Amino acid sequence: MIRNTILLIFISFFLFSCGSSSEVSESTLIKIENKNFNFNIPGNWEIIEDKENILPKAKEGVIELAATSKTVVSGFSNNILILSDDLKKLTTSKDYSILNNMGAETDYLEYKKISTKDIVFSDGEPSIVYEFEAKYNLDTPKLKFLQTASVCNKTKGYFITIALPTSVTDTSKYVELLSTFGCK
Repeated sequence: MIRNTILLIFISFFLFSCGSSSEVSESTLIKIENKNFNFNIPGNWEIIEDKENILPKAKEGVIELAATSKTVVSGFSNNILILSDDLKKLTTSKDYSILNNMGAETDYLEYKKISTKDIVFSDGEPSIVYEFEAKYNLDTPKLKFLQTASVCNKTKGYFITIALPTSVTDTSKYVELLSTFGCK
């Protein structure tokens, strides 16, 4: 499902742009307006415009937003990916988040769950954020992931993932960043 696609796409991010624990503060956020949602990214991150050429190709879902930090530390840059999928049945944002997180333990190597937190997006929609550490494969370093999902207009699901180095111990500012997502 989408989680397998996320895994493959983040591998390409790792190869494409290699991050820091750069500051995320409201004064440095840039509002991104998609036709279906709004989302803020840090001002020192850049949008990857050529989404169609991110390799490997997503097997499921459409890349709605891909952004990466301009700062590279230890060969990695923080990044975010938002995938969308047309929903075939009615579901809530919480249930969509649970569904997309199922199997994460087997999809990644050295998976270690850190926490599960409730989140409320800027449009008032509640969901869940999963925080875990894992490796893509034997050749990549262990990363910290924050994953959540939102359902807009009952027909479109958005799967949102932030990848960070494991040296980031306080992820609260990134959870706050995720909460800026809102359906139009």
